[in-house]
Amino acid sequence: MWSVLMSDISSKAELRAVEAFRSRCMEERGRFVSLEEAESEWLAHHAVQWREQRQREMLKRQREEILRHKWIESEKAHRDLGAEAALDWIKRYAADWRRWYDAESENEPDRDGD
Repeated sequence: MWSVLMSDISSKAELRAVEAFRSRCMEERGRFVSLEEAESEWLAHHAVQWREQRQREMLKRQREEILRHKWIESEKAHRDLGAEAALDWIKRYAADWRRWYDAESENEPDRDGD
């Protein structure tokens, strides 16, 4: 299905958002809406907001993971490790966590920007 799109869609999560938007458009308009038409409209009117919300959510969840790591490592060290623990998480876990988050978010309910 990816090859059908105009290639401005950058993830499976975005594709799902476009498909949900397309379904809603067809229901509201009472007519067939092509994937290309839905993608074009979604990109023009909803993509920026959807991407910003997705980024905010990712950063929030990542911050929670960093704080959890900081707490655990500080407990082990019997002192507040502060930024040292945050940098440790970034070096050790950030890349894998972002890959996990991308895969995990593929299974989340659609959030199409409305």
